[in-house]
Amino acid sequence: MAPIYFIWRLCSMSGSPEIAIVGAGPAGLTASIMLHRCGYRVRVFESDSSLHHRMQGGTLDLHADSGQLALSRAGLLKDFRAIARHEDQETKNVNPLTGLANEVGPQPTEEMDRPEVDRGVLRELLLSAIPADCVGWDAKVERVEPNSRGPHRLIFQDGAVTEADIIIGADGCWSRVRRSLSHVSPSYTGVTFMEGWIEAPTSTQADLVGKGSMFAFGGPEALVAQKNGAGRICVYAAAKRSQPWLKTQLEKVSSLTLVREMFKGWSPNLLELICGCKSFTARPIYSLPADFTWTSIPGLTLIGDAAHVMPPLGVGVNLAMLDASDMAIAISQADDWRDAMKQAECAIRQRARGYMGQIIPQFQEWFAEPSPVLSR
Repeated sequence: MAPIYFIWRLCSMSGSPEIAIVGAGPAGLTASIMLHRCGYRVRVFESDSSLHHRMQGGTLDLHADSGQLALSRAGLLKDFRAIARHEDQETKNVNPLTGLANEVGPQPTEEMDRPEVDRGVLRELLLSAIPADCVGWDAKVERVEPNSRGPHRLIFQDGAVTEADIIIGADGCWSRVRRSLSHVSPSYTGVTFMEGWIEAPTSTQADLVGKGSMFAFGGPEALVAQKNGAGRICVYAAAKRSQPWLKTQLEKVSSLTLVREMFKGWSPNLLELICGCKSFTARPIYSLPADFTWTSIPGLTLIGDAAHVMPPLGVGVNLAMLDASDMAIAISQADDWRDAMKQAECAIRQRARGYMGQIIPQFQEWFAEPSPVLSR
């Protein structure tokens, strides 16, 4: 017989809702911290088997009016600013043919308080703010069963079942919670980021990337490199290619060989960044439609990429954490949490539409020009 996880019972006299959060990324953990500090008993279910189960990806810049605001609401802003890399906020554009760099200075209206932090470091900070037993690792959700007359049910892949009055889907691009609220799935943007790492950069490689992020645009290809903690460099070799084509090529040659071939003819110093990586991992980029919405069901909601996955132009994690803090405030400060959650959902969707309407076409423009390498 499949195991059953009977949901906790918290202050039954007060009628406090029982809360489950699916996903222990920045959004899910931000919401759990705020709700925990308001006295709620919260359980977070994460599919990763542990904190160190996998690489967390490249660096993040947290904006003052969103990511940092969420950390402030969670009582962690001071701790974040103590570990963030304030010196790594520079941006550099490099010509793909000449390899010459053009440092981009701040615009008069541009916010410059966007300190960097490695994804894994941010996750550790957030996890340190809740009891260890709040997070259930290796908890792979299979589906959600909404219930209009009582608690909703979470069904796990191992057959386990749990119930909660509120289920917050913070489970990313392929959200299982989203499936209970919408039939719409993210679609492939046509672009894949090949992610590689330089663990011990040479001085030439480090100087080229600089203190922050470096961009080189070459029509259907782009090279993005980021300085990370401990001097490591994350390299994204982005290419506009079909997924079947990439799959076929990677069955024939190594990822490093494929990336080198796709960027053949680029300047030697940029190729040196590519060759500094031992291998690459394919990260296809997906997006929901800019006008995505979902059926409103009391006690079921979405935040972060589950609600508005979009191309990675530096907005996603900031919106996700702001979503989480808005939803936590709605639940904890309203007399009627059902109505408050619905209002927070509307605000989250409206805010996301504004960003997605700009980011989706801007991302496509990155790869719209003919290749300067082939046309020279």
